Amino acid sequence: MRIIELFQSQSPVFSIEIFPPKTPEGTEKLKQRLVEFKKYNPDFISVTYGAGGGTRHNTHAMASYIKNELGLEAMAHLTCVSHTQTEIHSVLDDLKQANIENIMALRGDPPKGETEFKKPKDGFAYASELITALVTRGGFGIGGAGYPEVHPEAESSEKDYEHFLIKVNAGVDFIITQFFLDNEFFYKWRDKVKKMGVTVPLAAGVMPALSAEQITRFAGTCGCYVPDVLLNELKRYEDDPAAMRQVGIDFARKQIEGLLQEGVDGIHLYALNRLPAVRQLAPLIKK
Repeated sequence: MRIIELFQSQSPVFSIEIFPPKTPEGTEKLKQRLVEFKKYNPDFISVTYGAGGGTRHNTHAMASYIKNELGLEAMAHLTCVSHTQTEIHSVLDDLKQANIENIMALRGDPPKGETEFKKPKDGFAYASELITALVTRGGFGIGGAGYPEVHPEAESSEKDYEHFLIKVNAGVDFIITQFFLDNEFFYKWRDKVKKMGVTVPLAAGVMPALSAEQITRFAGTCGCYVPDVLLNELKRYEDDPAAMRQVGIDFARKQIEGLLQEGVDGIHLYALNRLPAVRQLAPLIKK
């Protein structure tokens, strides 16, 4: 099933994002956890793609497990980083053979040790170029990324909106945003892109914080504002990891409740492969 069909038939769409482990032992543990995830009725699960395609085969294997063994819809991430166009088409061939129908098309982050993205020889420089190639090839549903707080590499807010429109007009079916910790950023971004003519579904990305250090580090990579009220509460329980994680989940709960009241098209939970966040937050969305 194409994910756009889910957005066309229900609201909100509930999705979970996972990352593929690098070891066989980690993979088996995640498979067991995914069986638990399934009990909370996600509409689809997306699987990330390591910098430079480092987890390419693990991404494919996990997406195939989700789709063909768990019986849930899967979306495989695909990035431009370190791939020629020929290699990308080879990746798509593999995904097609595995019955994967949905791609999250991303430019991707620079490989570890590098500070800036470099267009691969005979590759793509932007996610919009990858999206165009996917549309031309056909056979896949296509998701794209949105940045409510402006992409960290954008020259300006206005330039970021221009690039976003190029991406949407290239042919995405829906957008999933980077995580944010203040819903007002999402609401303002959503309202502006709709005024600019964007009609594709917009799913809001939510990430429960695990600790002050973790959420500050993650936020720094994508230019996300971290509210003091969250940081202070996390630091208050820094000697009690379980209580600290619960602070993050409770904060995410309030975010989700606000987003649902606003009638968002979808909630995309960056679960970090952890069950407690799914266990506590999914029932808010899938009532």
